[in-house]
Amino acid sequence: MRRSYLEERRPVDLQRVQQGNLVNTEVHWVRQGRLCGVGNPCLDQDAGEWQSLQRRGLVRVVSGPVGTEIKWATFSPCLASLFFISDWLSDLPAPYMLRYFLAGWFEEEFRAPEEAHDRIIDIIARSDIHLMRRVFVQQGDPARNGMPASLRCAWGGRDEALDRSVDCRYDEAVGQFRVIRVGRQSTIAKLWGTEPSTYPCANGGIYDRAVGAAYWDVVQTGAPRYDHVYAAMRMPAGELVWIPYQRVILPGEWQRGTRAVRVLTEIAKVDISII
Repeated sequence: MRRSYLEERRPVDLQRVQQGNLVNTEVHWVRQGRLCGVGNPCLDQDAGEWQSLQRRGLVRVVSGPVGTEIKWATFSPCLASLFFISDWLSDLPAPYMLRYFLAGWFEEEFRAPEEAHDRIIDIIARSDIHLMRRVFVQQGDPARNGMPASLRCAWGGRDEALDRSVDCRYDEAVGQFRVIRVGRQSTIAKLWGTEPSTYPCANGGIYDRAVGAAYWDVVQTGAPRYDHVYAAMRMPAGELVWIPYQRVILPGEWQRGTRAVRVLTEIAKVDISII
């Protein structure tokens, strides 16, 4: 029987930590394709975790009673370490959470080591792709499963959910759609508040141009539209977070001659693959 990597390496390399209420969680650092050992420490007092991941190409592996997390920065010099870990997975407890930085943090969970192995190899193969876009919009198929119930009601014309929707009206003076109302139970309100001047409501940015382009389709056709959206969004505390959500855009004319739309969104899984 093949000996595991844990049996082959020095036990002093293992650092035991307590994470929340999880005891016996093991933290490993992998550098240049091997586990760090005595005389070759991964970290020093001046290097924090982010610097170690991004600039030094380290990969962190945390394993314990609830599974294994593998964390790295995609464009760092970490390929040898990822190959090492992909062969090590069968010795680590499932499920496997891959947490990697690629113009924002991504998380993917796999139940079997073979699935996690194949995904790591796929990411390695695509590691020369530099992700420049921060917003991805793809029109969805409402006939497929996966649309949240609230959006399906709106799509079927049964409920426009005033308190959960956001209204946007075309402003002739600036040639753009502007947010004029944010429902108190809408996704935006729960994260940023109800003022129509918060980050996702602001005009002129990359996010605004990307998500607002579809409003014209709805206004011109008079038909609702269903989308999947994956966007890197600035949270109130300042951090950049990738948020997947689905939306339904409904045509509206609340004053004569006004070009407007009503938008309902729900954070949900999206059928968008960006790498």
